[in-house]
Amino acid sequence: MPESVSRRSSAIPAAYDHAVVVGEATRGRLVTAGRVAVAVVLAVVLALAATDNWKRLRHVDLHLQPGWLLVAAPFTFAGGLLLPLAWRHVLLTYCAPVGRRAALRAWCISQASRFIPGNVAQFASRVLLASRMGVSRRIAGVSLVVEAALILAWGGMFAAWVPSSSLAGPLRLLLAAGSLAVLAAAPWLLRLVHRLVPIGEHRVRHLYEAEAIYAVNDIVRSIGFVFVTAAVHPIHGSDVFLVVGAVNAGMAVGMVGITPAGLGVREGVIAAVLGARFGLGNAAALAVLYRVWEFAVELVWLGAALRLSRRNRLPDRAATDGPDISDSGKPHRGLF
Repeated sequence: MPESVSRRSSAIPAAYDHAVVVGEATRGRLVTAGRVAVAVVLAVVLALAATDNWKRLRHVDLHLQPGWLLVAAPFTFAGGLLLPLAWRHVLLTYCAPVGRRAALRAWCISQASRFIPGNVAQFASRVLLASRMGVSRRIAGVSLVVEAALILAWGGMFAAWVPSSSLAGPLRLLLAAGSLAVLAAAPWLLRLVHRLVPIGEHRVRHLYEAEAIYAVNDIVRSIGFVFVTAAVHPIHGSDVFLVVGAVNAGMAVGMVGITPAGLGVREGVIAAVLGARFGLGNAAALAVLYRVWEFAVELVWLGAALRLSRRNRLPDRAATDGPDISDSGKPHRGLF
């Protein structure tokens, strides 16, 4: 082989390696820029929430007892863990096993984009991350619809706890009964959905397990908000049902609203429900505090998810020799 040809051929791998290194560096810079952009968007969202409620926030009379925040923290952090685990069981419903850490990573990272208008970014990012774990895009997309429906159903169930002054008794009963009916009939409702979106069979056991985890999450997170309320205002035993109902009503209405992450809509509903008990100014302050508290916990979980993402560059999907595999490769038998 001529020497000039040999030199050119030997230069090809070096050039290729250089291109790969440059591509990885560019990708790293783009990812960093994207994370900074998301952080800026979240900060702007919180600022807008405070601005929208500023007039009502000027008339507040709070009694700070920050020690209750230490009690609230474990409940709110547990909620941040239970939601990804519940989504994992939705995937298991469609025979798409994913490890717990991988589910946590994908769920938390995609959750950060929910403040972008339209919810398209959150949907697309979760589907993309799930596809990298070996889950088909169709299953990932359907899992998001199922997740939203189950969260909304449980939200409606616990929103029925609001007092009759906020929602008439017959409507509360209808809301609770309708929500429970949807949860009980979920397997049959999914069969109707699958006629429109062919996706294969689903396993009822994992679907009901997902419902149970979503229920525990709702209860745990609601208890956290009760303690957050106690940190800034004295409460009584009867206020527990009021706060739980208000938080879930705000969440449910915010999910079907047109604003990103229910911004403003959720706060308005919570303030309206709590206003009669705490005063409109205090209720508005509580609504904003709930958002800030939840956002702070989400940032911690997002940081943990990004750290897991950097530490684990291997394929995220768990072994698929069996129908239900945990991170350790052992068959999954527990609820979580």
